[in-house]
Amino acid sequence: MLRSWLCSGSSRSAPADVLRALGYAQVNLYGASYGATAAQYFLAGHDELVRTVTLDGGTLLDVPIFELWGRNGQRALRLILERCGASKPCRARYPRVRRETFEVMAALRRRPVRIDGISIDAPTAAGVLQSLSRTPEGAGRIPWLAHRARLRDWKPFARELRKGSAGSGMRRVMHWSIVCNELWARWSPRRSAAASRGTYLAEKRALDARLVSAACSVVPKTEQPAWSGRRVSSDKPVLLVVGGADPQDPPSNVAHATAELPNSRTIVVPAGGHGSVQLGCMPSVARRFIERGTAAGLDARCVRRYRPPPFVLR
Repeated sequence: MLRSWLCSGSSRSAPADVLRALGYAQVNLYGASYGATAAQYFLAGHDELVRTVTLDGGTLLDVPIFELWGRNGQRALRLILERCGASKPCRARYPRVRRETFEVMAALRRRPVRIDGISIDAPTAAGVLQSLSRTPEGAGRIPWLAHRARLRDWKPFARELRKGSAGSGMRRVMHWSIVCNELWARWSPRRSAAASRGTYLAEKRALDARLVSAACSVVPKTEQPAWSGRRVSSDKPVLLVVGGADPQDPPSNVAHATAELPNSRTIVVPAGGHGSVQLGCMPSVARRFIERGTAAGLDARCVRRYRPPPFVLR
C-alpha cells in the first residue's frame, strides 16, 4: 500500500507507528521549510518506510541556517534588485533601484521613523524586507516600497508591518521549542554576527541573537538524537527543490547533497523564494518524480522558463 505523507511537524516515532498501524508499507514524503527538516528526521529513523522524499525550501541538517541568515538574506535582496535593474519597465520606474533600498536602511540607522503609531528602525525595516523576499510576489513589491520610503512615504512600510504582526501563540511555542532544542538549529551569536556583518540584516540578527539567548535560557530542554545535527545518509530517491533567491534556504544550503544522498537531484527554480514546488512547471516535475520513483533522467528543463510576477510599478 502506498500513500503520500506531509511532514509539517514532529517526525519521530509517532507518525511511523500510525503508518504501520494503518498498513502502509511505504510513503512518499513531502516537506516544506521546517517540514523538510522533519522529513529528513523521518528518513533517518525510518528509511524502510520511505519510497521517495521531496524537500521544498529545505536545508541539510549540518548547515547552521540561522547563523547564515544575514549573509543569505543579503544575497537574496541583491538578486531581487538586480532582477529589477535588468527589467526595462522596472529600471525605468526605479532607475536607482540598486542603491535606494540600502540608502533607506542607512537613513533608518541614523534616525528611526514614527508613523501612524508605529516605530520603524533599521532592524524593523530589515525584517519587513526579509519577509517580503521570501516569495516572488513579495519580492516584486520591494523596489516600490524602498522608493516610496526614499520619498519619505513610510505608509507602505507601516502596512507591511501590520500585516506581519499577526501570529498564533501555538506557532511561537513550536518555534522556541525547535530553536532551543534541535541540533540543526544551533545558533552562535558570534558566528551569526560575523556572517551578518555588512549586510542589511546586521542589526536585526544581533537583536535576534539576544532574544534567542534569553528565550532559550527558560525553555525546557529535551534530549535530541545525536544524528539530528548531521547530514542524513540514504539511497532513497530525493528531490530537493530550491528557490534561486531564497533568503533562508538558498542553493548553498543543500550543496553536495549527493555525497550522502547519492540518488538525489537538486532543482533550482530561477527567482524562486522560500518554497518553490508550486512555481511554473515544478508541480508536474515533482509529480513525475513521485510517479516514477526516481530522480534519474528526470526532465526539469521547463523550470528554466519560469518567470516571476512583474514588479510593482505604481
